[in-house]
Amino acid sequence: MLKVVGASWLQTRISSYILGAVALLGIGAIILGEYGLISVEKDGTYSATVSWNHKGGYRIDFWGQGNDLANIRLNAARAYYKTGIFESGWSIIEIETSSKYPDTVQAYAAGLLEGSLTWQIIHHHWHNTVNAVCEKWADECQKLMEFLRENTAIVRERAERLAATDPFWHMVRLFYLQLDGLEAGWRFAVRRSRQTVEMSKEHFLWLAMAADLPDLERALIDSDSYREYIKGMIFLKSLSREELGPLVAIGHTTSAPYAKMLRLLKKYTFGYHVLPISKTSAPVPSKSIIMSSYPGALSSHDEFYLIQGESRELIVAGTPLTVSNHSLWNFMNAKNQVMSSVRVMAANRLATNGHSWSRSMSLQNAADVARLWITLEPRDNVIWLIEQLPGLIRTTDISKKFTNTDVLWAIGEVHLSETNMAIGENEEEDDDETKNELVARLQNNITTAEDFRRLIRGDSHEKLTTENDDQSQILTNRGSLKKVDLPFGIIDTKIILADADGVANFEATSGPIMLGSTQPFQWSTTFPNVSHIGQPDVFDFDSVIPLWVWL
Repeated sequence: MLKVVGASWLQTRISSYILGAVALLGIGAIILGEYGLISVEKDGTYSATVSWNHKGGYRIDFWGQGNDLANIRLNAARAYYKTGIFESGWSIIEIETSSKYPDTVQAYAAGLLEGSLTWQIIHHHWHNTVNAVCEKWADECQKLMEFLRENTAIVRERAERLAATDPFWHMVRLFYLQLDGLEAGWRFAVRRSRQTVEMSKEHFLWLAMAADLPDLERALIDSDSYREYIKGMIFLKSLSREELGPLVAIGHTTSAPYAKMLRLLKKYTFGYHVLPISKTSAPVPSKSIIMSSYPGALSSHDEFYLIQGESRELIVAGTPLTVSNHSLWNFMNAKNQVMSSVRVMAANRLATNGHSWSRSMSLQNAADVARLWITLEPRDNVIWLIEQLPGLIRTTDISKKFTNTDVLWAIGEVHLSETNMAIGENEEEDDDETKNELVARLQNNITTAEDFRRLIRGDSHEKLTTENDDQSQILTNRGSLKKVDLPFGIIDTKIILADADGVANFEATSGPIMLGSTQPFQWSTTFPNVSHIGQPDVFDFDSVIPLWVWL
């Protein structure tokens, strides 16, 4: 049972005496407000909590704006949501759950909060993405939704059977329970707002699994409707500092349709346990997960995560791989496998380091995606390269290579099982002169954190240009500036700075790359007919450093 506190007085019979008192208080407030004696802060940050008990079920309390977030009572779960898309290009949501409650209650409560607080941008994002695609390719959408429905039924049944004794399947089960809560919270908020909008259960699955869909469509429909343009970049650089140890900078860009630029920065701090057997079960190693994400998603989809545990951090960055050898897809049996969006969150919560993260990712890996992953353990300066292909995962410790070269540049192209990346030590140097020259330029020209920021945002890409060098162009992929304008390209940049003491800084910038004096991206002058409900018209934002409240 779900109850709400916040609007019930509208349905309550109030005596005339109380009405009179309320009226007098209202008049007094107006008078005081006119003279500036009191004010109600409308800070754009909304907060809510969820309570739960065996008899009454779940209850949401909405607290509106202007609260002291540090003092919001936890109960089963609490959250705040800041609507900053027009000010910074990002909205922010932070959710915390209590380990005193069963994991299943925590998961559902977290979903309730996210769905009810972000219901409007979930619908806007759905309209810009799922609805826009399905209006053009109705038959393909029907096939994908049928697949999602069948896959979910199979995986959830298996998770119910195995969760009691298997930590991986316990995390899978919790993912779907959180998604149940998100859908229920969304529907509740829509009713509460007296709106008539509607989304199906399969639409919520689509939003949650969107990172899997380009590869799934190729496998299931043999179509190029998503195009093979989704290619991001991961870049690591060691930056020397006087009288201090080196600072490692890791940058990540996402290439995607501009319709997806309704963005969320998220922090999940969940009190989950490794197994659900009892309250004495050990807590999961990961205390919190920070990520760039999207409305309706429960993972990043960009595949950029900052995972925090007790006195340790793990940074995970991934980018799609373009696989030229299509025979690799013969490994696929996706209908019976755990989707990548589910699997990555299970790995994030269970990981103690990069190697254990890759082991969790290898479970149920016969499914749907090809990815290149980099994991960084900043306190120990350990870096793993994980190449994930359908049915195959190859994990390599590249810490020494990075120490020797202080540069790692990785993009998503695979020929057979060889990853196209520049790291300085190449097995076939005669064939990699361009990559070696690129590495040398990175070593010489990127020496400070500000150099790194300028590079990632495309302001200094000319320093990397070499003959026949297509790799550096990935940094500056802006579809609105092509000979034939296309509404896709780089839609963000994220940077983490870390050293032996942990993470020093996390920042994110929303919107297409700015190239020197190039005008910022503007919908009304480029693609006014492409659905972009809820987005700013102009994307001209500085970077955001989220200041999380609940540590």
